[in-house]
Amino acid sequence: MNELETRAMFAGYHPASGDGAVKPAMQPSSTFVFPTAEAGAAMMASAYGLPTGLEPNDPPQGHIYSRLTNPTVDVAEARLAAWDESEDAAFFSTGMAAITTAILAGTGPNRPLWFCSPLYGGTEHFVREILPTMGVTVRELESLDELEAKVAELKEIPGVIYMETPANPTMQLHRMRTAVEFAHRHRTEEHPVWTYVDNTYLGPILQRPLELGVDLLLYSATKYLGGHSDLVAGAASGNKELMGGVKAYRTFLGGMIDSWTAWMLSRSMETLHVRVERQQENCKHVADFLRVHPAIELLQSAWNEDLPAADQAIAAEQMTGGGAMLAITVRGGREGAFRVLNRLKTFQLAVSLGSSESLAQHPASMTHVAVPDEGKQKFGISEGLIRLSIGLENPKDLIQDLDQALEGSAH
Repeated sequence: MNELETRAMFAGYHPASGDGAVKPAMQPSSTFVFPTAEAGAAMMASAYGLPTGLEPNDPPQGHIYSRLTNPTVDVAEARLAAWDESEDAAFFSTGMAAITTAILAGTGPNRPLWFCSPLYGGTEHFVREILPTMGVTVRELESLDELEAKVAELKEIPGVIYMETPANPTMQLHRMRTAVEFAHRHRTEEHPVWTYVDNTYLGPILQRPLELGVDLLLYSATKYLGGHSDLVAGAASGNKELMGGVKAYRTFLGGMIDSWTAWMLSRSMETLHVRVERQQENCKHVADFLRVHPAIELLQSAWNEDLPAADQAIAAEQMTGGGAMLAITVRGGREGAFRVLNRLKTFQLAVSLGSSESLAQHPASMTHVAVPDEGKQKFGISEGLIRLSIGLENPKDLIQDLDQALEGSAH
């Protein structure tokens, strides 16, 4: 059997279906012609979950309208499913569209959301401020180790357990098997308990949660999956049953990705493993430099050398590498951080991550500005914290840039 990189390269497309073209064409059409009225009726019924009049194992084939499915999107989704080795995958117009749609599909008035902090700022705002207004109970967990105690205390079973690991931006790790084992103990046919993991930082190359029993993965596909800072997208990947609900919600919430972005994602995923492996290699050099720099008060990463002892065991169980993200704390609070950021020349001062170019930003005033001050303090999102995303440049140039930007910050 072909290895994963080979399978993912060709997933979703065969040249014979495209007049021999080695790459799939982009299909921008908004609507698609039905071969017959009967076929059109059956396809529409199937899209709405209604009886089609056909045999259950003979569903109607074809496309209706690009808010539902599109041939170019099909190729991209097949490639992500191949990378994750999932039963199904879905792309969305943004990462937040993927996250919010998946959460809405899995929760409800009798299906609480329990989440582990910290979360990306946009996700944090949605689950704390918006989801409760829709009748969904939201509970914050300090640690997955308190799951059983929470059940005993609250007399409540969650519908969804949600986490980011490593967490953005301070790299806290959560042991996914703890959530999976809890979900399996407590789920019933009437009340399934789903585990969701935001896999943006390391997946799907360096972390593969589905292999640990996680039900659904979420991505900001803008990041490593896209990898070039030239598209905005989100993704979900997981088991067929759960993904069916997520895709149904996507249809009616309207978060479908467009065909051009899907085509670019199909292209980018062909080089995903090469980019991630090189970015991780570059990050190792940069991290080795920063660990001994006198201007750095604290270096946080998902690399073993920088993890607390308890997290090292988690990393060994569920990660195959430390990735290409770093968080450094410099002296002087916000003023000191801004001084360093404003001196950078090779690093680009911009939010986002996982792209071909190296990026630097100030989480407390940028990506996590909406997180309450007590939440920032609790999880170490300090005024002196700078988040670095390591790209594909020569690591010597990145080190030289950081060295000159940090000059004068050691005292």
